[in-house]
Amino acid sequence: MIPIPVPVTQVSIYPYIPQAPIRVLPVLVNGAGTYSVGTLTTNIFYNLDLTSGTQENGGVHAGLKYYAVFKDANGNESTTTWMTCLQGGPSPRFGRTISLLGSTSNETGIDAHADIAYQVHLGGIDVDMAVPPTEPLVVPLIRDGNGIATFVGLLPGGTWSVAVSGGDRTNPLRDGMRVTVRGINIATGKPFAIPGTLVTTDAGDPAEFVQYNGPQAG
Repeated sequence: MIPIPVPVTQVSIYPYIPQAPIRVLPVLVNGAGTYSVGTLTTNIFYNLDLTSGTQENGGVHAGLKYYAVFKDANGNESTTTWMTCLQGGPSPRFGRTISLLGSTSNETGIDAHADIAYQVHLGGIDVDMAVPPTEPLVVPLIRDGNGIATFVGLLPGGTWSVAVSGGDRTNPLRDGMRVTVRGINIATGKPFAIPGTLVTTDAGDPAEFVQYNGPQAG
């Protein structure tokens, strides 16, 4: 399931303290932004991206765990699972991935050590066949798709993967085909290109791609 960010308001962010008997003071109030939940194979992804909010009681800090209480467009209040702060500052971002397989934590079905570092929800995705940079050639494969790009690992290493749903299939896409992927970051409205070349691991719908680390064409 490709996650679709939904607007949220009246966001309050609280430090996550396991089995805490009381609610602690919020570290951000009056926030607004988008919240999304999606799945990719055996993983569930949670993302909260805020564009505003008032930080207090020490504020939020990257790398620490928090949970959020917010209202959706219909005025319904919801509470999220705990998420890790991926980016602090005036526009903080939070995310979490839950693996349904291979749990190594005390939480059933949850990999608390997943090192997911970055997720980008994309629209207007274009997938082209990878060609040598010296060749003035574009072979379009998918046009105007939607999906999510996921970076797992720690810089400067790590690996990108992308799932693309829908769009126009302008040329045949096959498993094993090397591609390039670009789109529009839904959160910012700005162009976003996945660095390097990816290889097609599933040519279905959604199509799935993983960063290719072998010899480059050319």
